[in-house]
Amino acid sequence: MKCPRCSKEVECDLHGDGWVRMDFSFGLESLPFFWCDKCFEESMSVFGSVIHDHFVDFINGVSKDEGHSRSCAEEHIRRVKPRSVVYLYSGGKDSSLALLLTRDIVKRLSKEMKFGVYMLYICIPGNTHPLNAFAASAVMEWHRKEYGFEPIFATAPKVFQEYASKYGLQKGKGRWCYTEFKWKVFKECERKLPKPLLEIDGMSPRDSKAREKIIDSEFQLVSKADGAWFYAWHPLFSLTLSDEEKLKILEQHEEFKPVVVLYKVFGDSLNCVVCPYKSHLKLMKHHAVEDLTVLYHFARQYLKSERWRRYFSRLLSVPLVYFLRA
Repeated sequence: MKCPRCSKEVECDLHGDGWVRMDFSFGLESLPFFWCDKCFEESMSVFGSVIHDHFVDFINGVSKDEGHSRSCAEEHIRRVKPRSVVYLYSGGKDSSLALLLTRDIVKRLSKEMKFGVYMLYICIPGNTHPLNAFAASAVMEWHRKEYGFEPIFATAPKVFQEYASKYGLQKGKGRWCYTEFKWKVFKECERKLPKPLLEIDGMSPRDSKAREKIIDSEFQLVSKADGAWFYAWHPLFSLTLSDEEKLKILEQHEEFKPVVVLYKVFGDSLNCVVCPYKSHLKLMKHHAVEDLTVLYHFARQYLKSERWRRYFSRLLSVPLVYFLRA
C-alpha cells in the first residue's frame, strides 16, 4: 500500500503488533489510508492538544470553551461512522475513568447517528474474583438504565487453573492468559457486532513499555493478521494522573463506588487475582485482607518455575509492616 501523501510504499502493519496510524483528512467511507512514518511525524497527531485540554478541564471542573474542546472527538467519531461502539470494561479504575470521560458524547452521538453502544465485560473462570464481577455488573447496570448502554457478559469455555498447570505463568504479547481468555473472547464478540466497530478502552502508553510501543495516538486503527480491523479510542492517552487521582475522580460519582471500594480494601480491581505482571506489593496488600495461602499451595503443586514458586512463597506469612500501613 502507498502513503497517500508521498506515494512511498508502506506496510499495512506499521508497528508490528496490529496497531497502525490512520489518516482522518480523507473521506473514510471504508478502510482508512496509511501514512509513512515521515509524513506522519510532519503532520499533527490524530488527537491534538484540544482534546487533551478538554479532559484536563473535565477533571478540574473547568468548562472553558467546552463546545470547541468536545468538537475534536466528535469530528473523528463522525468520520469513522461506527455502527457499534464497545466499551472494554474490566471493573478497574482505568476503564471506569475512560467510561466517565466519554459517556456523554457517546450517548448523544449514538442517538443522532443511530449506532449501538455496548459494555463488554470478560470474566476469567478461576481467576476473576467474584467481587470484581459484582462491582462491574453494578456499574454496567447503572449505565444501562441511565445511558442505554447494553451490557455484554462473556467468558471463555475453559478454566484458568487448567492452563496454569499445563503451561505455567507467561509474560509477553503471546501469553496464554490473554490469548485464550481475553483475545479469543474479544474476537468472537466483535464478529457478532455490526461494523465499523469503535472500541473504547482505558489503556495508556504509560501503562507499560509494550503499550508505549503500540499506542502512539489517541485514535487508532487496529489491523489484525486475519484481516479483521476496528477503530480504537484511548481516552486516557494524554492524561498523567496518579492512581490516587484517578480514584479521587471516580469517588465523586456514586455509580463508581463499587470500583473504588475494591481498590481501597484490596488495592486492586481483582479482575485477575493471579497475574504475572502483578507486583509483590499488590499481592501482599490483597493477602493482608484475604488469606491467599492457597495460591502458594497451588503453585507448589503445579508450577515448575522456581521463580513463580518463590513469588507465591511470600504468601506463607503477612509481614507486620502491612498491618502498620493499614
